[in-house]
Amino acid sequence: MIDIRQSPQFANFMKDIGWKVEKINSTYIYLRKFPLLGYFAKISRPNPPINFDQIITFKKTARIFKLKIAPNILTTHNNYKFYHDLIIHHGFQIETSPYNPTTTIQIDLTQTEENIFKNFTEAKRRAVRRAIKNSIIVKDSKDINGFIEVRKKQYFPLGFLVTSEMKKLWQNFYPKNASLLLAYTPSQTLPPSHMQAIASIGDNKPLAGILLLYSENVAYYWFASSLKIGKKLFAPTLLVWEAIKLAKKRGCKILDFEGIYDERFPKASESWKGFTKFKEGFGGERVVFMENFSL
Repeated sequence: MIDIRQSPQFANFMKDIGWKVEKINSTYIYLRKFPLLGYFAKISRPNPPINFDQIITFKKTARIFKLKIAPNILTTHNNYKFYHDLIIHHGFQIETSPYNPTTTIQIDLTQTEENIFKNFTEAKRRAVRRAIKNSIIVKDSKDINGFIEVRKKQYFPLGFLVTSEMKKLWQNFYPKNASLLLAYTPSQTLPPSHMQAIASIGDNKPLAGILLLYSENVAYYWFASSLKIGKKLFAPTLLVWEAIKLAKKRGCKILDFEGIYDERFPKASESWKGFTKFKEGFGGERVVFMENFSL
């Protein structure tokens, strides 16, 4: 299976945010130029077989001062040890701060909706029901600016940094390879303690959202954000359930949560513990990738 980072849509997105894009055989390599130093480069999730002699030759001819690679190889793969030893043999070192998620959770969408929901923890099933009771409405939307505003508020005062990248991602993937789910609720249906918070946001403004990207038969849980009031009303949990159902309807076979805490890199993924617990509540299979490496 080809990872989304090796798709033409992602390559065009990388160009749009200032990276130079080259190919080694059928594998995309992304380069960023630094004055005097030359290029920093990364090869994101290439499929085996991987020709490391070719990669090292390219590194020299392209004036790359540092190269990172995150192979699309699972630790359960038959050739995991072979490739791991081969990479080390070519002088690469294991990255202690991986730039691609090294562990994730994937949900099998070929199951029935009933079975998928049964695999949620009791807390998550209850949260879905509470969100519905709170009159949370989830819409398949194209209002990327509305979602950007949610993310900007969530990451204030640095939220302005997300705007340009998100718009370019949207432009390269939507409508064929992206969906945006936004959560709303009418303020009049809520208790007074929540009405004021909703009123302060404004009418018809989203409380939370999920941006799904699609590549081959995989739906990627790429971005998710929620305001505090959205979390109180359990909007993020309902959004995941609706994202699963939407991805299944589109014919996807897997929903990939795009990263959870990895005990191999405790310092680098320390901040991921919170949303790891959230993602684990939806069931699915824990998938562990080979480490990231640098040369």
